[in-house]
Order: sequence, then structure tokens, then C-alpha cells
Amino acid sequence: MPLAVIEASPDLAIELDVPNREYNPGETITGRVLRRSHVVSPEALVSIKFYGRTKVRVDYTTNTGNGSQHHTVRTRFDLLSVNNTIFKGPIHIPPDGSRTESWPFSLSLPMGPVNPQAIREGAKKKQKYSFLPIDPPEQITSHPLPFTFYTKVGSFWANGIEAYVEYVLQAELFEQHTSRFSSSPSAKKTASAVLPVALRPLPIPPLLPHEWCLNRWQKRQGVRTQRLIPAFAESEELSFKQKTLKLFHSSKVPKYSFDVLVLSPGVIQLGSVDPVPFRVAAVPKLGAADETSEEVRELERSPMVNVVSLKMVVKARTEVKAGSSWVADRFTDRTDKFFEWSWTWKEGEEGMALPVWDRRLAAAAGAAPGFGDEKKKMAEKEGLGSGGGEMSSAAVGSSPEGEPPARDIGAELGLRFNPMELAYRGGSAKMSAILYPDFTTYNIRRTHELKWEMVLSVAKETVKVSNGHLVRFVAPWT
Repeated sequence: MPLAVIEASPDLAIELDVPNREYNPGETITGRVLRRSHVVSPEALVSIKFYGRTKVRVDYTTNTGNGSQHHTVRTRFDLLSVNNTIFKGPIHIPPDGSRTESWPFSLSLPMGPVNPQAIREGAKKKQKYSFLPIDPPEQITSHPLPFTFYTKVGSFWANGIEAYVEYVLQAELFEQHTSRFSSSPSAKKTASAVLPVALRPLPIPPLLPHEWCLNRWQKRQGVRTQRLIPAFAESEELSFKQKTLKLFHSSKVPKYSFDVLVLSPGVIQLGSVDPVPFRVAAVPKLGAADETSEEVRELERSPMVNVVSLKMVVKARTEVKAGSSWVADRFTDRTDKFFEWSWTWKEGEEGMALPVWDRRLAAAAGAAPGFGDEKKKMAEKEGLGSGGGEMSSAAVGSSPEGEPPARDIGAELGLRFNPMELAYRGGSAKMSAILYPDFTTYNIRRTHELKWEMVLSVAKETVKVSNGHLVRFVAPWT
């Protein structure tokens, strides 16, 4: 089930008024069909056809008593098909090629499928073979046309999926032909040309802050080390006794408990001018039941927590519907990791310090850290610490209402997802495949998962935290 490719020759070719342009549903495609080679025909016809389809191929193997058996299942939905005659009459192009015939055309793209019956036939008139509803048929024309898409996961020789959405222009030239077996002339196709056309996702206005749909993740962490006490904070090497106590988790070794709070995006706009929010906070747990040692609770400032590395992985999940009950029920999706990016602070750097809650400010506020507008203003006025280094304006006070002060690592690193790369401060990371927006059509559904992993440093001790969740990528604004 190969994708359509460009077919052009002097016999017939298709040219668009704006080459390589991507179109939106509802726009008009304009261009011309060209003939440059010699031809003499008293009666000819030139047609231009525009069709769109979504196709799936699933390959899988089953074990039999004598070995394994390979199976291939295909499904296809014809989204639209428009055929126009753009010329009818005699054609004469001299052998020297001094003249070229050109026939202009103009085709208006619909907003959705134009033939509900073809869609229902693609699903064998059964809802289980379509992600989108096919009953009643009248609602099918309201479904949006999917954008141009292609993915291939796995192998044709094992378990694999190939799925795509394509739109194609096809021109054909018919000439009058008289057979010696018939006295009446007939039309014979003597040349054809093919040109794939790309449909882009419908643009979405830039996301507002609340439309990032931040995913909230929180987990208790703790470190146990003598370096939590200022007198030992700068110690390069612990004594043998100190190491032994630490190894056996002795209660004599100070412990600091804190909650790691991460606000990561649930929606990401491709090509956004605003960086992707990724906010991280360390919330001290200083209550009597929080396992923080008394000598740590009595410190004027909570221990510093630094982010020393950040790793992000994006996985794409492709689900398909195939025209077989076995495949539809048991082989519906494949996941492909096609992007992985990591940022590590250089050796000798402390990392990106998270806001520190000062106990004196907490006493003055008379409440838990980071809650309420007044406390947030006090924190900004006093300059919540960054371990002696400068902290950007995005570090504190950028969290949603009711959240502790956090550092927006995504804003400070300038993280921006584009269809072919992740741009960040000082460089970019290439995707292994095109990052498409999430979408669902009749036999294809595309979703994504974002996984992240961070290493935090506290008093020269490190802890690792990670999480993953679904994320929805949406189309660019332009």
C-alpha cells in the first residue's frame, strides 16, 4: 500500500500556482496541467482528479503447530474524490516542442468528507471498525478532514503498523482511438500525472496560560547526611565514623524531608512563541511527623535543593482499526519513542537552585510556605534564595494560585517544541520523526506521552525523581 509519489513527464505534468504549499480545509487549490511533448489528436480530453484517503496496514504473526504464519490486514477510508474535466477538443503540439499546452484548474477543498456512504463502507458499516461515529450517516460530513500524516512502526516481517493520510492530484489525458475491431471511436488514456498535496492541521490561536493544563505531581523525598548541618556543609570528605552512621541510617545522622512538586504541561502547542512551562518546587516538611531531624528544623533557612539534570522523553502511540475482528480486538496500538533530550549542568556548577523557604518569613506569614498572595509578595520582597546565585524572574511567583513558589525550568531553558526539533537555550535537539499534533480519524488515532526524569542535589546528596503522563500536542498558530 505505497504512498502516492510525484509522477511527471513531458507527456503530462501538474504544476501548482504556489509550489510546496500546505493547504487548509476550505481553501482552493489552483494550478495547471501541462503537455510539452509532440501530440496530434482530433479529439482529446484532460481531467483533473483530487482524492483523499486514510489507509492502514497491520502485519502480525501467529504460532501454529508447524511454525509461525504471517498475516497482513489492510483498511482504507476514502475521504473524498472530485473529478473535473478541464479540457475537451483537438490538440496539436509540433515535434520541435515550440509550444506547450496548459490547462488551468481550480479545486475547492471541502471541510470534511463528502461521501458518507464511502466512509460507512470503509468501516463495513460496523462501528467497531471506526474511531469516529458513523451513525447516523448525516453527521459524517461534519467530521474534520485529517491532515497529511505518515507513520511506520515495527516491521512488515514481524509485528508492525503502517498508517497514513494522503491527498493526491491526478491528471489524465484521453485521446480518441479507433480500433480495427470496432467502427466507433473510443477514448484511450495515453498519459497521466500525479502530485501529492499536503493538508496542514487547522491553526490554533496561541495558548493562554491556563490552557497548558498543567499536570500536578508530588512525591515525598528525603536525604540523610551530616552536611545538612552548617558546621559540616563544606566538608569535602566525611570521617569513617560519619560514613558508617550514614550507611546504617542511624538516627544520629540528620535527615531532611521535603516534597518535590512538579507542574508539567498537559497540552503543548507546536511552534509556540511561549516556552513550555515546567515548574519545580521543593516544599520543606518541618512538622513533628515529617521525619525531619530537630536540628534541621531549627535551621534559619531550609537546606538548598538544586536540579542538576533534566531528561525528557516523548513517545508517540499510534492506534489503528483494521478490518479483522482479531486485529481490532487484540492488535490495536504500537508505541514508538522518537525523541529523547537531556540537560545536565556542568561539573562544578551547583545546578538550578529551587526557591528556598526562609523560616523567618514563615513565622511572619503565620502559615505554610507559598500559599496566598500576601505570602507570595513577601517572598518576592525578601528575595527567596538561590544559594547566592541570581534567580530569574520566572523562578518565583510564577506558580498557579495556591501553589508553593516554584522555578520554571522550561521558561529559563526556553523549551519550545517544533514539528522537527526541540529548541532550547543554546541549541536544538532533532526529532527522529515528524512530531504531529494529536488527532483521531476513522482508522487512526495518534496520542503522545511525556516522560521526565530529574536528579536533585541536597547537601551533596542526590535523589532521582521521574514521572510520565499523557500530553496533547496541538497545531501551531501559523
